[in-house]
Amino acid sequence: MLLAAAISRFASTYDGIRSGFVADPYFESLVAGVLTDGVHRNLDPVAHPQFFALAYFHRPEKLRPELRAAGFGSVDLVAVEGPGAFQNGLDLSDEAKRAAILRAIERVEHEPSLLGASSHLLGIGIR
Repeated sequence: MLLAAAISRFASTYDGIRSGFVADPYFESLVAGVLTDGVHRNLDPVAHPQFFALAYFHRPEKLRPELRAAGFGSVDLVAVEGPGAFQNGLDLSDEAKRAAILRAIERVEHEPSLLGASSHLLGIGIR
């Protein structure tokens, strides 16, 4: 069994909007590169430590074939951050509400059209 963690190609965009970096020209160039080829190239991490390091990001629809090409015949993809990731101050103290939220997330965590909305993905492969 393989558990492969992957960063979505769209994670930098989400993080830039959430953190306020989106208007920084250097950050914009990083995001443009990631969207083009999947490589996040912070060429000056000393000057820009807040912008992550060199990393390779994935498109969800390409992760599954990549894992299959590595010999894993059965592959499942799951969004790590679901709809709750966009809620600030989500209150999970009420048991019934928490259970309903978890059921809602479970219903969409495998949905291919929503996988790119998660900053991180989990590829589960069985050989």
